[in-house]
Amino acid sequence: MFISQQKYLESVLQRYGMENCRPISTPLEPGKHFFKLSDDDEAFDKGIYQQAIGCLTYLSTVTRPDIAAAVGILSRFMASPTKDHWIAIKRILRYLKGTLNYGLKFSEDKDDLQVIGFADADWAGDINSRCSTSGYVFQIGNCTVSWSSKKQATVAKSSTEAEYVSLSSAAQEAIWLRSLMKDLGNKLKAATLLYEDNQGAIELSRNPKHHNRTKHIDISYHFIREKVASNEIVVEYCPSVEMLADIMTKGLPKATFERLRNALGVQELP
Repeated sequence: MFISQQKYLESVLQRYGMENCRPISTPLEPGKHFFKLSDDDEAFDKGIYQQAIGCLTYLSTVTRPDIAAAVGILSRFMASPTKDHWIAIKRILRYLKGTLNYGLKFSEDKDDLQVIGFADADWAGDINSRCSTSGYVFQIGNCTVSWSSKKQATVAKSSTEAEYVSLSSAAQEAIWLRSLMKDLGNKLKAATLLYEDNQGAIELSRNPKHHNRTKHIDISYHFIREKVASNEIVVEYCPSVEMLADIMTKGLPKATFERLRNALGVQELP
């Protein structure tokens, strides 16, 4: 599987004339903002851009969660890409050129089949809509099995709200994974541990007393409260520096990115 994936990546690089490009250490520039096409921007070929996004999306959902945030952010501009967006696509390809032999590494540990999740959000990270980006990562036996980087549907009024919405999305994935484990003959007796780095969001998930501050939040996002109350999910605090899902929400400095990439299990394979 890994060999065929590597060959696929090589073919993608060749398709866009990037087989001899200079590698770079991260797929997304930290702090970089992307804007919609304006009269002052140079438009780029929509067909080529959409084709590249399709190739990268396949990679990001199969074995390369380390590029999920970058691909997710750039996929928002498929209707009218600019030259700046295409330069960012080429940055991802340059990163992949330097990590051709990287992939998700799995190890067998029958004694540790608990589902552990991480949820995070980049508040108002989309400069055009001011929507936040939700990200989550789930691991079983220290092996990454599920991940997501997605723009939230509504504008959050605070970082706590953005994190709370991200928690709700992660809770839905946690329940699905618990159901999957049961179908595979490994019913989980203990609650699924879900890590979050925002104390306000944790409090909201445990206690509905802050009604006046949260009544504007769509009722569907309160799903997390129900699962915490039923002891299917336990939300615990995780320091931001240890938040694995941070890699799913935005561009990060090289040292931070590489540390989280390694924690994801994306490593150089023989």
